[in-house]
Amino acid sequence: MKSVPLSEHISAELRDEILRGRYRSGDRLPSERDLAQRFKVHRGAVREALKKLEQLGLAHIEAGGARVNPLEEASLDVVEHLLTLSDPPNPQVVYQVFEAVSGVMGLGFRLSLERADDSDFQRARDLLRELCESDLSQAREFELFVELGEVVARSSGNTVIMLVHRGLKTRFLQTLHDQEFFLGGQEEERLPLVEELARAFEARDGPAVTEATYKLSASMRNRAIKALESRLANGSEALDRRTSP
Repeated sequence: MKSVPLSEHISAELRDEILRGRYRSGDRLPSERDLAQRFKVHRGAVREALKKLEQLGLAHIEAGGARVNPLEEASLDVVEHLLTLSDPPNPQVVYQVFEAVSGVMGLGFRLSLERADDSDFQRARDLLRELCESDLSQAREFELFVELGEVVARSSGNTVIMLVHRGLKTRFLQTLHDQEFFLGGQEEERLPLVEELARAFEARDGPAVTEATYKLSASMRNRAIKALESRLANGSEALDRRTSP
């Protein structure tokens, strides 16, 4: 098994400390010497770790050391780390990512209607039709949503939408799916929303597609948040039972 370079271990530790608020925007990180002593490594490994933080946009290296950047200046890659920073993920982070994803994909669907070739349009329509079927397994529903997003992003003809989809949406949904927060919900909730989107897409009604995409995303978001909050509540109750006299 390939070992993880020391610089990656150090950068991951510092990254999580920044994301958890130990170091805030404008704070200077410990010196290379202090970090080398803390992690018991050569300063070269620390230097590489700080460069990785700079690449993530979490810090910038200046004369005298490295200083923490505002979180909003970080790269999209940080979102994945925010989602895995705690178990379960922070509901506020999940909520905000859903908001961003729904906006991007709403535009993606609308542009896809205008720009998709016959093959992509037919594939998106077939995927939507299958999503309208009853008794879909959670695994199959997830596969269909992911492929639908890929088709829509590609056929939108917008490079930024494709990059956001691949760099954020796919990882985001995969994280929720892996942690069992991508839930199919009840068919009476899922089917009408997917059917509305399918009808709007087949009719090539751009505004209706955008609205249907938002409503479907909001439903998925609410299910995920409810599941997250339930697990957090159960975890707190279990902790209370363990710590009570």
